[in-house]
Amino acid sequence: MRIGEAAEAAGVATQTIRFYERRGLLPQPLRGPNGYRDYDASVLNRLAFIRSGQAAGLTLVEAEIEGLISRSDRLDPADCTDTKICHIIAPGT
Repeated sequence: MRIGEAAEAAGVATQTIRFYERRGLLPQPLRGPNGYRDYDASVLNRLAFIRSGQAAGLTLVEAEIEGLISRSDRLDPADCTDTKICHIIAPGT
């Protein structure tokens, strides 16, 4: 999907996606022969994770320092059930 499609699906601006790429919060997408970014569906999960962290009060800097964003690929909300609660614990705490 192109950047506009990804932005619309995630509810963010295209500039936000470009900013996250520059900060290393999103992997560099593949580029088509025309130079356009070509995202796979996993970018939507990453964008949702970043936005969830921001909604919880984390700044991008805090999330980057704690390494939460780079570890988000390994977190699976499906593993969290009523009997199993998932927690993200910051290193050193």
